[in-house]
Amino acid sequence: MTMHRTITMGKDFDMARLMPVLERQANLRAIRARMLHLASANQNGDRHWYVLETFSSCERAVEKRLSDENVRAYLPLIDGGKAVVRHRVVQRGARPALPGYLLVSIVPSPAAFVALANLKQVVGFVGGTENPHRVSDEDVSRFKIKLGEYDANSAHSEMFVKGDWVRFDEGPFIGYSGRILKIRKMTVMRGVKPIAVEAVVEVRFGDQVKTVSTPLALLGKL
Repeated sequence: MTMHRTITMGKDFDMARLMPVLERQANLRAIRARMLHLASANQNGDRHWYVLETFSSCERAVEKRLSDENVRAYLPLIDGGKAVVRHRVVQRGARPALPGYLLVSIVPSPAAFVALANLKQVVGFVGGTENPHRVSDEDVSRFKIKLGEYDANSAHSEMFVKGDWVRFDEGPFIGYSGRILKIRKMTVMRGVKPIAVEAVVEVRFGDQVKTVSTPLALLGKL
């Protein structure tokens, strides 16, 4: 049976006071839409890559919203690896290489930065909206190649331990360094020793300290 709800307004309801509020909200939505248009892929000018931070586990939703708005975005993914489920080895789906972060390619402008930083499920830009961290086309290209070669079994991954000071040699955070807070290992299959694949690194971005989960393949030891 279909349920219907009827909303009634009391006799003292003042529509004249409500209308300006509704108009302001409508104008604000229109302004935000125009500002977001300035970040779209059809803008003229020199484009650059920037790093956008999202709320936890919202990377895909933000990427879809950007795609729907014709904003060029890149969500780096890596092989999800294998897992043993009910005595069977199954392949996991792809997962974000840098959980909580994705890259956007835009013609920089204050309006574009503000519009993207205020999207739903977005924390903001790495570096802030006034001086966001910029990533070169060459670094993005190398990053994509590196992820294509990503191998959780690499001996490179065994070089690191908790407490190590490391630098980002590849990826969108080249130029930053930090300290490893945690090493994450993955069990490929039963009977095989777990393999170190990721690190949680404490990194300072300007006046903010963040924790970044990253493939060990992107790091070098200091």
